[in-house]
Amino acid sequence: MEEGRYARHLALPGFTKAQQDKLLDSCILMVGAGGLGATALPALAGAGVGHITILDHDKIARSNLHRQTIYRDTEVGKHKAEIAAEYLHHLNPDIEIVGLIGRLQDVQIERRYDLVLDGTDNFAAKNFLNEWAIETKTPLISASVHQFTGQSGLFAGHEEGAPCYRCLFPELPDHAPDCSTAGVLGSASGMMGLLQAHMALLYLTGLGDTKPGDFMQVDFLNLRLTKLEVSKNPACPFCGDERQKSAPDTQACSYAPLVAYNDLPHDAVIVDVREAEELEIDPIPGALHIPLMQVPQRLDELPDDKPLAFVCAGNIRSRHAADYLSARGFSNILVLDKFSL
Repeated sequence: MEEGRYARHLALPGFTKAQQDKLLDSCILMVGAGGLGATALPALAGAGVGHITILDHDKIARSNLHRQTIYRDTEVGKHKAEIAAEYLHHLNPDIEIVGLIGRLQDVQIERRYDLVLDGTDNFAAKNFLNEWAIETKTPLISASVHQFTGQSGLFAGHEEGAPCYRCLFPELPDHAPDCSTAGVLGSASGMMGLLQAHMALLYLTGLGDTKPGDFMQVDFLNLRLTKLEVSKNPACPFCGDERQKSAPDTQACSYAPLVAYNDLPHDAVIVDVREAEELEIDPIPGALHIPLMQVPQRLDELPDDKPLAFVCAGNIRSRHAADYLSARGFSNILVLDKFSL
């Protein structure tokens, strides 16, 4: 190991040469070299992860360049996997880089990986990758970005007591807007990719207490970071006690509607998912207060016989809560438009 390259790691309190050696011995599969992968990959290579396989079927488009900054305008039309591998090789020639062109379901993966990172941008791919990770007993860090929000979580459904991606999202929509239709701020993709890489480095080195079930939600517009702890769902058909070997690729679900205050059903229960200090400044009389990060642990406090209207400061955390409850089988879920109050 060339210690000069990693001198700033070794200067950290509690970071040892053994941990750096562990990174150098680690093998990572990055599925997707787009908005997430283009930022996560240089961080992982620069940190000294010893082997990185990059899997992507796509080619570089000019519309990618505002957020996928490892690519140049002169490389438009070339395969991302190849160009990303070349970039990482120049960044750190001491590690092994492999670029594979294709989709996971179409490529024969023979190497065992210590970790797989999900940089895909559609639910069908995320579902397939989750099942692949369970089958191959590979821990998974899945991330996504939508406009001004992002999320990243560590899953290991093959382990006893550890959740898989579908424990958090039991149902996935058949169709959801991607970056080309919904838009995305370039810096949001970059920050989410870095958070994904950061979680990978903590997990691989054993720094901190990063563990399967840790799930981060980011509101980039209002600069809020929320951590949830996801538990294993014993009834999960993908990793639970009654696991189905041939689970469907996608399942249908619907998104909770955004409703103005005056249009709420008369018996609706307003659930405020803001933090306590926010309520002191701007309370909503009569609302049930459950901060977003506590929602998974306090489901039994939510009535199942009345409409639930989730609210926050800017309709982002409330959307996360509503979608989470909808996926968990709750019906009559709404998002209360805070700006209508």
